[in-house]
Parts: sequence; C-alpha cells; structure tokens
Amino acid sequence: MLLVEDEPDQAAILEAVLRHEGLDVVVASSGEQALEIHQRTPADVLVTDLNLPGMTGVDLMRRLSPGQLDGPEPKAPPPHVVMVTGAASISSAVDALKLGAADYLQKPLDPARLVLLVRELLWSPPTEFDDDDSLHGQLVFEGMIGGSPRMREVFTRIERVAATMAPVLIVGESGTGKELVARAIHNRSRRRGGPFVPVHTGAIPRELIGSELFGHEKGSFTGAFAAAEGKFEAAAGGTVFLDEVGTMDAAVQVSLLRVLETYRFTRVGGRKEIEADVRVVAATNKDLLDLVDDCVFREDLYYRLNVFTVTLPPLRERREDILPIAERFLLKFAKRYGTPARRLSDAAVERLTEHDWPGNVRELRNVIEQTALFASNELVSANDVQLGQGRIERRSSRRSYDSLPAAKAAAPVAHPEPAEPLSVPIINASDMAVPSEPAPSHTVVAPPAPPSMGPASLARRPPGEVGAHEVEPARDAGEAAEHPLVLRLPVGTRLADAERKLILLTLEAVRGNKQRAARVLGISRRGLYSKLQAYGEHVGSHEAQGQSESAEPQDPVDDVPVVTDEPGLEELGSARGDA
Repeated sequence: MLLVEDEPDQAAILEAVLRHEGLDVVVASSGEQALEIHQRTPADVLVTDLNLPGMTGVDLMRRLSPGQLDGPEPKAPPPHVVMVTGAASISSAVDALKLGAADYLQKPLDPARLVLLVRELLWSPPTEFDDDDSLHGQLVFEGMIGGSPRMREVFTRIERVAATMAPVLIVGESGTGKELVARAIHNRSRRRGGPFVPVHTGAIPRELIGSELFGHEKGSFTGAFAAAEGKFEAAAGGTVFLDEVGTMDAAVQVSLLRVLETYRFTRVGGRKEIEADVRVVAATNKDLLDLVDDCVFREDLYYRLNVFTVTLPPLRERREDILPIAERFLLKFAKRYGTPARRLSDAAVERLTEHDWPGNVRELRNVIEQTALFASNELVSANDVQLGQGRIERRSSRRSYDSLPAAKAAAPVAHPEPAEPLSVPIINASDMAVPSEPAPSHTVVAPPAPPSMGPASLARRPPGEVGAHEVEPARDAGEAAEHPLVLRLPVGTRLADAERKLILLTLEAVRGNKQRAARVLGISRRGLYSKLQAYGEHVGSHEAQGQSESAEPQDPVDDVPVVTDEPGLEELGSARGDA
C-alpha cells in the first residue's frame, strides 16, 4: 500500500502501525512523489491526506485514473483510495467518493479502523480484469466470475432489482463478494452517477457508529469540536452500503429504521431533520432471524431491510467456478509480480477443487497470489499450490492469547467475574512489546467488539489470568487480532502505573526518540526525562541536566492523534507547564 502524508511524525507513526500488522507500506510526502512511486511500483491501496502541499489528495486521485499518468501506464489497475480528512473538509471527501474513492476517514484517525479498512480493501476481489471476459465461456458480471447456475441466478436478481429504489439485503459467508454485489447494484442503477459509500459497521465502535452514519453537531459529545457530515449525507444522490449490519447497536437500529420509513434523519445532537436521498443496501454473514430470536436485532428493521434478498452461495457449492476464478487470479498476480506462472496443471486443479474453501473467494485469491509468487515454471504443479500456509502460526497465536488450557484445567468451577478492562486507543505505536514486562501484557489491541459481544460473552478466566494481554476477536473475520494501538488496563489500575505504562509504551513506539515521544505526549522533554528517571530508566547526563528547549518546535496537541481519556494522563497535562 502507498501512504501519502506530509507530516513526518504522523507518517512515521502510521507506517510503524501498518508494518506491525504485516502490511507492505511505502511512504510518500507529497502527491508528486506518490505519482512517481506508483509508476514504478503500482500500489493496491492508497491512503492519502486530503490537504497536501501542492497537489491535493483529490488531484492525486484524478491523476491516478486510467489515461491520466505521464509516461507508461502501470499494468495494475488503479489503487483503492482511502481519503483522510479533517471535519472542515468533508465536502471535498465527498467529491473524492464521487470520483471512486473507496472510503474516507476523519481526523483524528482511529488506527484500528484504518487497519481493518486497508485489510478489507487488500483482500477484496478485484472489480475488473485485464483478460478476455470469455475465458472458458464463463460469465463475467461486474467483476464477478460465475458460469454456475447459482451465480447466474445471482446476476439475474441483481439486474432485476438494480433499476428500483428498493432496499436490498445481501446474505453470504465472509469472502463471498458481498461488496461486489452491492457495487454491481449501484453501477446498474439510475444512481450510478452518485457516490457509492461503503460503511463497514463491524469496524466502527458502537458508541461512534451513530455519528459516523448520521453526522453530529458541534459539542454533541466529548471531542465533537466541529459539526461533521455522516455517511448518509456523503452518499446523497447515490448508494450507502451497510456491511455487517447485524453488528449495529440497538439505538442505531432505531435511527436506521426511521430512515428507511421516512428517508429523513437527524444528526447526533441536532434538531434539524435532513432528507436522506440515498438507496440503502445492507449485507450480513449471519442469520438475522437468529439475531431477532435472540433479541439482538429488531424484527421491524429486518423486514424493512429484507425487501429484496440476494443470497451469495459459498465457493464450495459452486466448484465449477473455482478453476476460471483461479486462472484469472493466477494471470493477474503473475503479471503483477513478473513470475512465469501461467497455467494450472491437472493435479493443481484437482487439489484446488477438492479444498472446501471456508474463506471462499477471498481465501482462493490469497492462495493463488502466494502460488503465483512461489511457482517457478509456467505450468503450476500441485506442490506449487500454497494451501495451508500460515495456519501453524495462526493457531499458535490463538493458543497464546485466546486459550490457556493448563490454567483452565486447574481452575475451580466458579470464579468472580473479572473487572472489565479499560481500552485506551492510541495511534503512536509501532512494535509495542515493552522489554521490562515478562510477557505480552498491556500492549495488545483489537478492533472494537461487536454489540453482541461483551464481558459476559467472553470465556471466564480465574482472577489473575485475565490480564492486560487479553485479545478480543476481530469483528470482520472472527480471529484474534494482535495490534499495538490500544493500551488495555484493568479497572483499579493505579494512576501512576497507568501513566508509567503509557509513557514507556509511547517511547518504544517512536523507537526511543525522547524528543518525539515528548511531543506526542504533549509534555516537555525535561518533564519526560524526570519521569523516566523516576521509573529507573536510563537518561544521559546531558539529558538529565535539562537541555534548552527554546529551539524545539512544540506541536499543538490537537495535531497529535492521541486519545488521552486514560485517567492516568491527568498528571501529564500538568507537566506541560515545564516546557
């Protein structure tokens, strides 16, 4: 992926965060530099600030459109674009959506949402192919390949509903291509000239999803320093796609029900009603009627959304489509990476078709991408097919964080419920395992848990086993997610201990750069040195004597995307007077 950020500290922090997640990141400081990098090494995902010196993010997006680049065009398709913007620039972000941006994020960034969104875009099947659409006589429909009867039925239902304004519910397992179906409905509707705005509700904290969907007024909640539009306003004249709609909070379900009934809504903290000139397409990988029976999802909302249903079959139920999809991906990735792989042998095809593909097309895409890199000949053999790679590492990770079998066996039958940990999101993290701790402790992060998951639904642990290193399941894939963006502290942690952990964590995130750590924390270097000395950390003699900071520029706190609602940070605020 290509990250375009002109502020060096912010770029360094975001790069460290994304690299920690295993993402291949290239950083550019301007739109012009980003164009040069993309011409040399085409990116799959572009994350760019809207307001850049010289060329803006929207200008950069226009230049990356086919036929607009100076010099040779990259062989890869244009990247998915995520626009980063401040509250005052929402209208420009909407323009970017109309140009085809995948999504936009508001500052200050929620790093967990950024990581989930980038992963979603990297894993999403491509919406177009370079090759002849008549390969093996398979039908290619809006980027989806399917000659099987089940997929032809899906294409027929899309054509039938696209021209209407009826809400559509897309049902299918994870990785089957629900967003592709939503885009196909939009592209074939009368609203195709308007924006298509995807909302990954599973990646948005429950307490923020109302603001994300409907916007908010200034002062409506802590941190609402300016009024902001929501996704429904951004999608005016187009389509809003609500992915994983089953994870929405009950209060938001009520607001969404009202939108579907009246096509009007009110911003959070506002009084004025706004017309919702949008078409709503929703998707879920769960049985919403089961959620209705469990009193998690409103029955009246279910029937409002389920006016027309498109059900996507899993890949194992349309095995005749596996070969043409695999061959398309093989050609795509072999060309991208410059490898010789071009055809699948009979043994390789047999191995692919015998697999059950629990991850569906998304898993197939990943396997073929690895295979294209690994294969050394034009004809791909069965041994070249990279099935099962990474499974050992994933299982060992789950054993480390999700289960403690020995402790469970020795644990008594009943225990008091552990205190719910406090999650303090931060964005200034890279590789956060603090050396002074004996095991991964307070440095683990996970995307916010869905509404259906709370402390009561987590596996019970004896006291002392529920530590700060507990990992919550990722909402999009249900797998344990390890991430350095949240400092997790149990209720009852002493303020001094919380402050110490946050300072040391921040220092490691910036690779020991005390000047940068002080700036990110919003305190003076002298104040940071005194804290470190009190913790027994090494501070050089020239540092301990207190260097002059008159020449050091102090960044405004608002420019540093750090959430400081952790109780232990109150003392840090008072330290600013030392500057």
